Amino acid sequence: MQLTQALQIKEGKINELEQSLINLDQKRIKQLKDKEKELNKVKGELVNKLTSGENTKKIHKEKEAKQKELVELQQELSRTSTSYDANRKKQVLNQVNDFLKAKEDFLTLREEAIKKLQRCFDCLDNSINKDSNSTSSTRVMKTSESIDKYTKEFQNILVKYNDESLWLNKNYYSLKKIVQENKELEVSIMIENILKLNSFNLDKYNIFKFATNSQEGTTIQLNSNMMAEDINSLRKNLDELKLELKQEKEGLKI
Repeated sequence: MQLTQALQIKEGKINELEQSLINLDQKRIKQLKDKEKELNKVKGELVNKLTSGENTKKIHKEKEAKQKELVELQQELSRTSTSYDANRKKQVLNQVNDFLKAKEDFLTLREEAIKKLQRCFDCLDNSINKDSNSTSSTRVMKTSESIDKYTKEFQNILVKYNDESLWLNKNYYSLKKIVQENKELEVSIMIENILKLNSFNLDKYNIFKFATNSQEGTTIQLNSNMMAEDINSLRKNLDELKLELKQEKEGLKI
């Protein structure tokens, strides 16, 4: 846990430094563009002087100096713009990796939840079969107790894992924000299309969207058949999400 927190702090510091570089490049680009406009204006004024007859050696020399300064400025502007775009692209891709990692972590937890739900179902099933050997009145009482115990446990598992999509949702909005901020980058357009960011639906990750028999607040008493239906529904959803993630990784070549 401490190692994870330390890594998160380290990643946070790295992200801050990378953002600082982007901000510095952005500021420098603005300064260079303002200076470029200024030099072009001065150069234009010198050209006007030359065309109007002030064809002096001094003006020629000044024009050449401004032209040289302009070329050097444009070279720096090109280098800074390249650095700026590269750092922004890296930032976008880092956020993509975070989003895909959040998806992987979510699917791992969903798989874990399904296994626990299956164990709970199996315990109920075994308990009912075991109680069937008891006398009639005892069997009814024991079966009722087993159903109460394991259906409650079943629903508790669902509630426990219901919030796992919140971290994924947070990463989605972080990715959406950074893609939007860098929408003119080619990589952002590609990511938006492959990950279908504009149609992202958190409901696909909501455990109660598929465990419909076990939804919170329901007044219907769960039974083993309903539990089995919920488990199968969650398994089907998990398979679909795994396939989706695989296709996204292939599309992004990650």
